[in-house]
Amino acid sequence: MSDPLAQLINPGLRAMSAYHVPRPEGIVAKLDANEMPFALPADLAEQLGAELAKVALERYPLADGGALRGLLAREVGVSPDQVVLGNGSDELIALVVAAFSAPRAGAERAAILYPTPTFVVYRMAAIAHQVDPVEVPLRDDFTLDLAAVEHAIATRRPNVCFFALPNNPTGTLWPPEEIAALAARHPDTIVVSDEAYIAYGGRTLAPRLPTLRNLIIMRTLSKIGMASLRVGWIAASPALAAEVEKARPPYNVGALNQRAAEWLLEHARAWLDARAREVVTLRESLVRDLRALPALRVFDTEANLVMVKLDGATRVWEALASRGVLVRNFDRPGPLSGCLRITVGTASENAALTGALRAIL
Repeated sequence: MSDPLAQLINPGLRAMSAYHVPRPEGIVAKLDANEMPFALPADLAEQLGAELAKVALERYPLADGGALRGLLAREVGVSPDQVVLGNGSDELIALVVAAFSAPRAGAERAAILYPTPTFVVYRMAAIAHQVDPVEVPLRDDFTLDLAAVEHAIATRRPNVCFFALPNNPTGTLWPPEEIAALAARHPDTIVVSDEAYIAYGGRTLAPRLPTLRNLIIMRTLSKIGMASLRVGWIAASPALAAEVEKARPPYNVGALNQRAAEWLLEHARAWLDARAREVVTLRESLVRDLRALPALRVFDTEANLVMVKLDGATRVWEALASRGVLVRNFDRPGPLSGCLRITVGTASENAALTGALRAIL
């Protein structure tokens, strides 16, 4: 007899698996999650601990984000009422989809569009909110097929288009000016510039916010040394931000997370920025070393990650893990078949990776 509760499950979720991150034992070089590889120095960590000790744990956090919202608004030159805080980018993607999920006239369901392969949460958010995902394949080198995007917008009329600039998991930076022009040509479609990796790519659409009222800038602190805080944010016109704010759960960013993010942005920003620049330098060295291995196809990247393609990728992933080096395995049928994603680590971690690859290959 079938489970009577099964019929209640969102049909789109039935065929999906929960997001899973492998955690093999004995890992000494963790290069699978696109985190910054540097720990906070002891003196800064001690000062931060003293600040967090002052947080009133018996009280709810500030519902509007307080000082943190103002600090983030200054990052892109907007007013605080144009910023919405999220529990990481993941929640913000879901909030944007939820806020703008009304079907267009004559349509049964709304749609969102994104190039693929890209960040899996776009699809997850669409399915969870019963919105149709419109996936536009990238070219073989993971560059953007703008003509295909234009055709999909014209024929499928999505409510929202997500563009990761740079893209995850490929590291590719699609020309931001083309995305801005796309937004200008389709003023009745919301265009999201997901700039999670802006610290490593350095090109933003934020200056276009005053002239493109359908543009949303999405950022996160997770990739610049604050992954454990789960603080993300969007900047948009006051009208769009107000609608996303309606969908935001109250108290979605905890008080400890808010205060830690505030303090780090105010007192450790120079250190964080310097470490991001260091990662870019390490990335350049890592790409050179990887391209010296004939078995690898190494894709261009402007994020803190490098995508490589090779025969027997899963076997190589297992061999790396057995040597204490963890990278992300995307080797499955589809456009990422044979692909491994490597987070840029410290110099010693990168050396451990390339040494292990030379031994395996």
